[in-house]
Amino acid sequence: MSLRRVFSLAVAGLSWANLTGAQSFQRLGTCPTLGCVFPPDQTDFLAGQYFDIRLEVHAPVNGSEATGRTTPDTNFTFTITRQGRSPESAASCFKIAEPALERWNFTWYEDFFARDAKTPSLVNVASKIYRRVALYQPGEYTATLTYNNGQKTTASWLVRDLATAQKTKNIVLFIGVGVARNRGVPKANMDQFPVLGHQMTHSIDSFITDSANSATALYTGHKSTVNALGVYRDSSPSPFDDPKFESIAEIFQRLTKGGVGIVSTAFIADATPAALTAHTADRGQYPHVVDTFLNGETNYTWTNWTGPDVLFGGGAEQFIPGKTSCKGQDYYKLFRNKGYSVVLNNTALSATPNNAKTLGIFSVSNLPVWLDRNVYKQNLLGKSNSPDGSKGNATDVPGLKEMTLKAIDILNARHRREGWFLMSEAASIDKQMHTLDYDRALGDLLELDDTVKATMAKLKQLGSDRETLVLVTADHGHGFDVAGSVDTKYLNAQETDRKKRGAIGTYRESGLSQYVIPGSPQDTSNLQYSQGAAFPANWDPRYTLFSAVGANPDHRENYQVHKSGPRLPAVNTSAAEDNYIVNYKDAVSGFLVNGTLPVNNAQGVHSLTDVPVFAQGPCQEMFGGVYNNIDVFFNMAACLGLGRSKP
Repeated sequence: MSLRRVFSLAVAGLSWANLTGAQSFQRLGTCPTLGCVFPPDQTDFLAGQYFDIRLEVHAPVNGSEATGRTTPDTNFTFTITRQGRSPESAASCFKIAEPALERWNFTWYEDFFARDAKTPSLVNVASKIYRRVALYQPGEYTATLTYNNGQKTTASWLVRDLATAQKTKNIVLFIGVGVARNRGVPKANMDQFPVLGHQMTHSIDSFITDSANSATALYTGHKSTVNALGVYRDSSPSPFDDPKFESIAEIFQRLTKGGVGIVSTAFIADATPAALTAHTADRGQYPHVVDTFLNGETNYTWTNWTGPDVLFGGGAEQFIPGKTSCKGQDYYKLFRNKGYSVVLNNTALSATPNNAKTLGIFSVSNLPVWLDRNVYKQNLLGKSNSPDGSKGNATDVPGLKEMTLKAIDILNARHRREGWFLMSEAASIDKQMHTLDYDRALGDLLELDDTVKATMAKLKQLGSDRETLVLVTADHGHGFDVAGSVDTKYLNAQETDRKKRGAIGTYRESGLSQYVIPGSPQDTSNLQYSQGAAFPANWDPRYTLFSAVGANPDHRENYQVHKSGPRLPAVNTSAAEDNYIVNYKDAVSGFLVNGTLPVNNAQGVHSLTDVPVFAQGPCQEMFGGVYNNIDVFFNMAACLGLGRSKP
């Protein structure tokens, strides 16, 4: 392990030590005392960014934190002090009415022993929330909650230096979910970008992030909690009333009236696209997410949102009227009623005009991955995933490149003067990494790189390349790496697991990859892809990569492409609870790899590794070095000139 990696791990462990302990279970993340302030200590803000403030006073009834005071203090006070100024009440600071007092209770487990014994701790809560406020003057602020006869919880806030000068008109943000660069492939198009940085991905109250929390950090400048989208998770029972903060899409549309595009190869209500508009503590509120794409936040007064210009991906189940759509409504119809063109296949996508807002939903659930769309096409059949609800097969499906290029055409046609922001997500790199399907993950990673190349060419064709910042990054890694090669012919010929492991070659015996590029002298296939793309022509060579992730369930491994479809490494043995064991059918010719995760995990998990940020275009120099994921937001906002010194 490199010294830099050791240091990164140490920093992640120490950076939020004053916010929460290292325990597996927490009463409430970022609230180590019985008085809670959200946004919490060490929060940064963009000047003029709207946010909510939630205050909570806790009274534990039982457990190690119980003090004998079972009724929370309802007479708490809250002040905000700008550096060099006198404290003032929040109501006075923001010139709003004092909010009503709220009360509820919740339970939590203090540790694994309490969980196993089913002995939760009960906490009574008194709370207030100040909604849609903003700080406009750069500098340091101290937020102080006083409760229980003089106890105090303080939060240090920083409004970053004002950046109002616009340095770029457009931004393309590529998110290759789960990407952490490994040199198992040739030099990529993104490697040719002039600036390379690295961002740290940890959560505010845990080492490891999920895609909801990490996307939130990238889009808002606020770290949050696993599963949270655009909010700090409070302890209330509702997933919709947690304290919110504006995303870059909301701020950009509010201030510039510019265009917004959202593209994903996942179902479109998944966490990475969702975090641009949704504000909920539960990323699984998919129907609600789709409604926020169209209508914005409607539960509380918030930023006026007129919808994205482009919304492309999968997830038809949230649009077809029925049990899985919001209130059973037909969201295809609702989008059409608001002026959207609606397209359901690649043919219609290419033909639709560029001057109208466009919704493109191309399958139920996630879009088929690159490898199955282009090589093992038989896997597109028998899926009953047609986006029109007919139970047919989605076979005329665009890839990331087709969706991204069409999105740019629409955004350029509609907002050439005002500018635009586009997020394009290669979602299934992550999804295939979770199921240990490294070939399909590689296919989608190479598709991302091919899309980056095509995007740069498109921007140059449109004359927008000098006024567009292009970023390529990820929201987290998977601890994936390559340690050698595997002679799959030898492996398949052996009869015992221990002998099969002898097929692995390390160091000198690792040799070189037998994956070849189409058109090279070694290529004997008829496969043809985009010119210059690094997709292999042979996906099933004799010598493959000895690759793995750092944490996995029990599974079998044969290091060969799964031609019949995506992997299923583990299966559940119990209807009553999750208890996953090896799926023998997943790799019959392989050998057993014992898992390192709890047995209720069916897949691999995310890791703490830093992830790269490739940058080209105006402000590219801002993205070099090592920084936190929230700085991606602040740098984009500065480049777009989104800071404001007054309402």
